[in-house]
Amino acid sequence: MAIFFFKRTFFFVLVAAAFFSCSYAGKSRQEGWPLAAVGSKTLYAEDVKELFPPGVTGEDSLTMLHACVDAWVKKMLLLRLAEENLSSKQKDVSALLEDYRTSLLVYRYKQEYVELVDTAISESECEAFYTENKQHLTLFKPVVRVLFIKLRKNSPYLERIRKIYTSNRPEDIATLEDLCLQAALKFDHYGNRWLSLDELTKELPQQQDGYEDRVARKRAVEVEDDEYAYLVAIRDFKERNDIAPLEYAYDNIQTIILNQRKKSMIQQLEQRILQEALQINLVKIYRES
Repeated sequence: MAIFFFKRTFFFVLVAAAFFSCSYAGKSRQEGWPLAAVGSKTLYAEDVKELFPPGVTGEDSLTMLHACVDAWVKKMLLLRLAEENLSSKQKDVSALLEDYRTSLLVYRYKQEYVELVDTAISESECEAFYTENKQHLTLFKPVVRVLFIKLRKNSPYLERIRKIYTSNRPEDIATLEDLCLQAALKFDHYGNRWLSLDELTKELPQQQDGYEDRVARKRAVEVEDDEYAYLVAIRDFKERNDIAPLEYAYDNIQTIILNQRKKSMIQQLEQRILQEALQINLVKIYRES
């Protein structure tokens, strides 16, 4: 059986031009441009049309067209080898295809069905879940609550800020805020939320020994580079493998609760349709006596 395919650049240019032109849109698959053939199987431009992103033209489209045709030809050649060399039993994939179709359709229906789930999750529900399951909500990496200040090393305010930035006295906090608004390039307590140590260290100069031990041991970390001073007041710290603070675990808890609701919805659906089917004799279950 003859095996042939077209690879002439001029032909591909014509096909690519027609493929992306408005006039091609009216052609049927049978009337369209053939791109390649292996035995009795033919690849048409219409077959690969959806693989091209909108707006692709010129040399890129030609390169993509070549790649599509080459991949299709190789696949068809391998298919011929499989057809010729596998046994009839090995080539019978009808059961596999039916099982795949069944699984795919059931999965798609379940995904559609759980779109009806109630996504509103109250704070009290999250807190109750946290209380019951916090032993399982451990940290994979350290987290901190900090006050972060970045200012120039030559700032006249640096020494005054350095003396009070770790203080919890209300008058010192007010003075610090006033000074930092005037001098700091960055002054941030991140809404008092927990940060992973990775998030914090992105704000600091790179250091070979890292910051985890220094953060764990101290109430403050002070580092400098050529231009700037970085002052970090450690308000709280949790090590890896500690129980995650509720605020840090909150988003993860919401996801878990939502997934549990979806699972419960599917289980209730399965039980309901089984009972309904048994009542109308749509299902018969044969058990050994």
